Amino acid sequence: MPYKKSGPTRMVVDSNALQSPMLRDYLSQSINNFAVLTDYASMEAYKGDTLVSIFRSMAVLADFPRQVIVLKPTMVVRGLRGRRLELQHRLIDHDQTRGFPKYCDRLLAAKLGDVYLREQLLHKGREADAQMARVLADAINIPVAIDEIAKTFIDAERKIIRTGLPLSEQLASKVIKYILLLTQSLFSRHPRHAVVRSFDELVDTFLFRWALCSFLWALDWISMGGPYGVKAEKIRNDLVDVNFATFATYFDGLLSMDEKARRIYQQAAIVLESITNGPSDKRVGN
Repeated sequence: MPYKKSGPTRMVVDSNALQSPMLRDYLSQSINNFAVLTDYASMEAYKGDTLVSIFRSMAVLADFPRQVIVLKPTMVVRGLRGRRLELQHRLIDHDQTRGFPKYCDRLLAAKLGDVYLREQLLHKGREADAQMARVLADAINIPVAIDEIAKTFIDAERKIIRTGLPLSEQLASKVIKYILLLTQSLFSRHPRHAVVRSFDELVDTFLFRWALCSFLWALDWISMGGPYGVKAEKIRNDLVDVNFATFATYFDGLLSMDEKARRIYQQAAIVLESITNGPSDKRVGN
């Protein structure tokens, strides 16, 4: 598929797309097409059998090292202000982005047997495994949380969610109110959250957009009857997808093999456009 717009195109890459022909095709089409790499994409590449997975996961990007943009860690981005001026610029780790070609050279040296570099990769792999284990522990309680969200809607509202009908003004207002409450909770728990001076700034904070994507994801599960009986590993993978979708709202889209992740991003983009530019006739439901 073509990826053309005026100026550079920056697409967040889901970990499941790192080895895909879709990514190679996208980067091959223009030197102005950039792959945006999040910390969770990197962690997914490092986790497990690191000295096998990392080389495979980075093989496509290594052929286009100057078309890769590396972002700051999620925890850092969560604390950034929502000031719109240079918003994308402040999400980017410029040192790692400039250093990505050298990183690819070091990956090749490690693949060829450099013991010191291989040990560094294994260390990153252990860190990635530990973080994914923490996300897995959080995932265990998610079905109960989604069930509590479902209980806040009456039967008629749940029917609208299940059938994907356009949200009524009343239901849309209820959804936005819940997202704002979730955002407030996230701000209260973040150790170094930004000071928000206006609603416009709030909308552009990562915590608001993560709350939005998380709520849309919860609605997606509610529309299917909830995630009870679903393995915690699946919930964990979904949480990582929510992270990708959230970052994608700051850029030009999401390259993903997962239909649900793309759907959450697209729905979030519609909601954000509606909030920023006024009413939209596009659907917010599934």
